Amino acid sequence: MLQSLRLRRIKDAPRATLAVARPPGGGARVRLDLARGVRGKMAPVDRVLRVRRAVVEAVAPLPPEALARVQAAGRYLAEPAVARRAAPPFTCSAMDGYAVRAGDAAGPAALPVARVVYAGDLPGDPLRPGEAVRIFTGAPVPGGADAVVREEATERVGDRVRFRGPVRPGENLRAAGEDVALGGLALPAGTRLGPRQLGLLAAVGADELVVHRRARIALLSTGDELVRGRIPDSNGVVLEGLLAGIGAVVRSRPVADDPAAVEAAIAEALASSDAVVTTGGVSVGEHDCVPEALARLGADVRVHGVPMKPGKPFLFALGSGKPVLGLPGSPSACLVAFEVFARPALLRLAGATRLGRPAVRLPLEGGAEGRPGRARMLWAELTGDGRVRAIGRDAAQMRGPALADALLLVPEGTGDLADGEAVETWLLGDA
Repeated sequence: MLQSLRLRRIKDAPRATLAVARPPGGGARVRLDLARGVRGKMAPVDRVLRVRRAVVEAVAPLPPEALARVQAAGRYLAEPAVARRAAPPFTCSAMDGYAVRAGDAAGPAALPVARVVYAGDLPGDPLRPGEAVRIFTGAPVPGGADAVVREEATERVGDRVRFRGPVRPGENLRAAGEDVALGGLALPAGTRLGPRQLGLLAAVGADELVVHRRARIALLSTGDELVRGRIPDSNGVVLEGLLAGIGAVVRSRPVADDPAAVEAAIAEALASSDAVVTTGGVSVGEHDCVPEALARLGADVRVHGVPMKPGKPFLFALGSGKPVLGLPGSPSACLVAFEVFARPALLRLAGATRLGRPAVRLPLEGGAEGRPGRARMLWAELTGDGRVRAIGRDAAQMRGPALADALLLVPEGTGDLADGEAVETWLLGDA
């Protein structure tokens, strides 16, 4: 018997029909078809992007905790970080050269050099009219000085210095608080704390931070072939690295193609993790046990099937209020679904505000063949002349994703792409 139910509509998501097939032996198979029943007229790629937005909005960021800056690497700020000291803390020189009063250096006169100030020194006595101070980059500027003349624009003659051109007030000075003022915003909430961000926070004395708790993610790779060691779990290797790249703590394991085993693995993962990512077992074959397991666990299956190639079987559910992201087993399809849906959702879970990859429109080198139909995602590499070239064709391929540094979004209904045609390009970066 096949029952059709209307799901509660997620904000900004297309209408969807949930089909629950109840075989004679019990259990259930759940399918959410988002490829049809879309309300209103939409742009060609809007269905995929609206599903993506709905998945992201169904995920809430993890709670905050206070940490010392030295423990916060890889976390995401839950509250803005403010400067506890100005950066720079005092007016300093931006160049090696001579600190002067600009008016004293306006003519051809040579000024006596009173002393030398290095980075780390105190500024000493205020500069008197008609003299200069030898100064180095980062050193505090003595009171009275309103410019620094770079060394290359001067000529040293004994204990005096001559200037080769006019000097402007404020030249080569970094004012106190010019970068970040005392009490000013150093970094907004949602920023990931990498080395550069931590360096800024050290400079402004932000030693205590409020960050989101690190996400604990269970990665379940389904398949008898993985459990028996007949093929390597290449998807698991890639996903572990990608999840670590967004700051998550990952616990992975293979699971056999057995409904009871998959149900038990997901139940345990939901109890011990903040989110569950599965690979394989989400299509319509008799070994695809993930939808049935989620139905038995009472999970709220919100997405199962998207109008996209590859990656159509993608599944999203909430189990015990926690996100479950079911990725296809074919390698290219798995990684495309991760990029389009799972990665932004898990970044939101971790507390990030920047969820998508950087996107630009670039001309396509050599064109790309394709039939009109579902939206297509193509692995691609950047060329040296500002263009992008599609690589890899099959959903089961691994070499295309391995060589790619970009992912192309081709709108549904689009056939062949011509050489030079502009295409939306997601820049993948390193992780």
